[in-house]
Amino acid sequence: MTITGNIESIEYRNTAGHEKKVVTLIPDHRQRAFVEFRGRKMDDLAGLKENDEVRVLVMLEGKISKNSGIQYNNLVAQEVLKIVR
Repeated sequence: MTITGNIESIEYRNTAGHEKKVVTLIPDHRQRAFVEFRGRKMDDLAGLKENDEVRVLVMLEGKISKNSGIQYNNLVAQEVLKIVR
């Protein structure tokens, strides 16, 4: 699945030793997509900043929390490309 949009923010998160960056994308003016960049994929964000237009190839990853049983769907980045117009 591919998502194209403008970067609203890039946040670093470290939860229980699991590092990732979460990019908030605005594909259109009514929606947001939160894409996780993990491990070496975090380096792919070097040189990207807020308001850059990007195309991100994502994998959908569903999980069930071991602690609470809550179900999650995560968008995990596989590739990112800056769009230059």
